[in-house]
Amino acid sequence: MSVKRPSKPFSLANGYEVGAFFDEMFEKNGVPRKHYRVLYDRLSELTEESFEDRRRRADISFLYQGITFTVYSQKDEGIERIFPFDLIPRVIPYPEWDYLERGLTQRVTALNLFLNDIYHEQRIIRDKIIPAELIFGAKHFRREMIGVHPPKKVYAHIIGSDLVRDDKGEYYVLEDNLRSPSGVSYMLENRQAMKRTFPNLFQRYGVRSIEHYPQELLATLRSVAPHDNPDPNVVLLTPGIFNSAYFEHTFLARQMGIEIVEGGTWW
Repeated sequence: MSVKRPSKPFSLANGYEVGAFFDEMFEKNGVPRKHYRVLYDRLSELTEESFEDRRRRADISFLYQGITFTVYSQKDEGIERIFPFDLIPRVIPYPEWDYLERGLTQRVTALNLFLNDIYHEQRIIRDKIIPAELIFGAKHFRREMIGVHPPKKVYAHIIGSDLVRDDKGEYYVLEDNLRSPSGVSYMLENRQAMKRTFPNLFQRYGVRSIEHYPQELLATLRSVAPHDNPDPNVVLLTPGIFNSAYFEHTFLARQMGIEIVEGGTWW
């Protein structure tokens, strides 16, 4: 007769030392930061077995729902992968989020003003703020766009900014993705997975909702319709099912309630 040994308590701190970098959850002395205390206490109630079970169930849920992306490489051609999901969320207190939101809003505004300038007056070049060769020599610069006036002067309608922290915890923008920002559908599905995994945590933390994002996105696209069209027809274009972002394309089309166009065929 075999006796199953009880699973060990799940510990985030045993044997862990905060290195010479900024740790999101722990202070230098290994004490959880104030805004992580509720999450830390909840995770400490779990056993290693129950934690792994929750992670495994989240992965299975993603697989059954088709929440995947395709990896294309010379070695692995067209391999479907489950989108990585971290069971330990990043907690951003409201003062930090307010700071980020105001800074990123300012940054997005500046990027659109920059694009408007280089395709019109080009004052930033005349004032020698940026060397002309950096603009005209860029492979994505389009001379055909010089003098073209996009609706509402908006060039980048959706921007994905990658944020990082330095060793002191200061936020920096690593890069801005203006051409084809992606990943928001996975963010929305991750939030649903976290709600199923730790439902009580959301009530205790008062997490801001993100479920309205698809409708915000649709409103943004409609707001820049040419000629002030009050009811523009918005569609989503996709290369097809073999594209790595196909899940995201179909997800957003469903959430926004718009048609998806694949290879010239209306769905």
